[in-house]
Amino acid sequence: MKRWGVLALFAAVAAGAVDAKTQPVIHAPSDLPDTRFVLSGPASEAFMSPTFLRDTVPALRQEAERLLATYRIEDPAVTQRLRGGLISIAILQGRPADARRLIAEQRALEIKPQLKAIGFLTSDAIAAELASPDRPCAAAGDQIAALLKNADPIVVRDEVLVRYARSQTDSVGFYAGTAGGMIDPEQKVRGSVDILQGLLLATFRAQATYMPPCRAQIATALKTWLDAPANLPVDVWRARLPRPELFATSKPVTVAIWESGFDTSLFPGQMAVDPAEPLDGKDNDGNGIVDDVNGPTYDYNIRPTQAALPVASPWLAARLGLQMAVEKGQLDLNYGADTPEARFFALRAREASTQEQTDDVRGETEFMARTHATWVASVVADDAPFIRLYNANVYPYGANPDAMPVLEADIDRWIAAMPRLASRLKGGGVRIVNMSWEIKADEFTDLLLSTGAEADADKAKLRGEAMASRMRAALWAFIQSCPDILFVASAGNANQLAGATDASPQSFDLPNILVVGATGMNGRPTSFTSFGKFVKVYAPGEGITVRAPGGMVMRASGTSFSAPLTARAAAQMLAVCPGLTPSQLIAGLIATASVGEGDLKLIDPSRAVAWATEH
Repeated sequence: MKRWGVLALFAAVAAGAVDAKTQPVIHAPSDLPDTRFVLSGPASEAFMSPTFLRDTVPALRQEAERLLATYRIEDPAVTQRLRGGLISIAILQGRPADARRLIAEQRALEIKPQLKAIGFLTSDAIAAELASPDRPCAAAGDQIAALLKNADPIVVRDEVLVRYARSQTDSVGFYAGTAGGMIDPEQKVRGSVDILQGLLLATFRAQATYMPPCRAQIATALKTWLDAPANLPVDVWRARLPRPELFATSKPVTVAIWESGFDTSLFPGQMAVDPAEPLDGKDNDGNGIVDDVNGPTYDYNIRPTQAALPVASPWLAARLGLQMAVEKGQLDLNYGADTPEARFFALRAREASTQEQTDDVRGETEFMARTHATWVASVVADDAPFIRLYNANVYPYGANPDAMPVLEADIDRWIAAMPRLASRLKGGGVRIVNMSWEIKADEFTDLLLSTGAEADADKAKLRGEAMASRMRAALWAFIQSCPDILFVASAGNANQLAGATDASPQSFDLPNILVVGATGMNGRPTSFTSFGKFVKVYAPGEGITVRAPGGMVMRASGTSFSAPLTARAAAQMLAVCPGLTPSQLIAGLIATASVGEGDLKLIDPSRAVAWATEH
């Protein structure tokens, strides 16, 4: 599984008797008190040390319990991370009964049915392992089997797959490498870790200590359930796909991928040509770049560039083949595919050195920054020859090879580029824009601190909020200025109310924007998708087939892929009825969607195309 996604362990902690009306409020991670924890060495080494268990873990427990009792935390992700750390601490301190009690309490509070049924599945197994010292591994396997015995496979299968992948990778080296890539760089800059990082390290230690000894029994219990005929995957999506022959004579429909650039060579004959910049050897639009014919191209600092796809750093270029194998192996393993790459990654996770796995995580940061847009573009356009892709490469985010901060000067250039981008989108005949990203103040704040661009946490928070606020205003005005273009945005992967943290554009209420959540192929919401009033429709976002730069086929998950599937459906509607407006496209997608759990509206492209044909 993605190392970034293995950490969602949550547990309930009883809050103290504090009047909620007088409690200070935590809206986002940056609102947490900047309590710091000094470790005995780099996080990648210190988390397995005796000092960490003896001194740091009790301090982390005390601070996490204090925060939950003292503050009113309105960001569910923060609450879950605090409580998840406390589950791991209960395990580390030999309190399996407390761990299982907290797990049971949290399951009762969960909204998503798969988490309500089997949340903390492997943590529950580890608690059973601790509680049965005479037969620890048998008890762990029995607990898995008991929890899954009456579970509905349509509800929980995807979650079980994730736990099976974890059972194959958990090891000291895997988590040391993860900490080396995720936490060590910021710790080096700031000299300490914060409460959420510290709790994460506690989770790493609990998993690295107790999973490997019982790996075989836990993995067998999970795999036995997954392989049972009654538990095989259900796919409701395939039947919803319109017949390709419906678009055989359609005129092209132009869809813009607004990110940081994609591999245009993968889409021969499907790239839009912008009349503002024809292929004539001239800089016709005066932006400093000659023949950016498929859309305006900027680098991560929003400076014009000739490169449609971000160029790999020399460091990544030297290991690109290895990095591709690592990424595909993680993804294949995550979806239960028994491929050479999946077996390679599982073995590497257990046996490679800390430095090798730290490099894997570092490489993933840059890999994702330069690959994500190509994944998205392939979801929109593969096997849809009538679609033309427009490369709106204007996004201030990236890594080269390490994550780069976003500074005020970058925001200035981004805002200044907006009128030109709007003009080119409209002049280029773009009908749909896919936006598989969000703007959040906390992300800017974290980048400022983790990269050393700002040393003071309070100043970083103010700077991050100011940058996000300016971008939000500019983005709102930008979308308003393009009323004939449909903007499709991913809801986010935080398992919380979309727009709850004022994320942009997820919290925009405009007639030409559609926010999309994610389901599995089974049509049920994923455990990660954000939800709420801003999310109008859902589309599959679990195990979606994608192509990476160079063409390697992979599978990936996230609302980043439910959005382009919806953009694709909207393009299919325009292919049979070009006159539809953004409001009509949204109305048609909603009207033809099936209504599922919690009034979830799962799009039905085939019905949507039929609706468009009648209009």
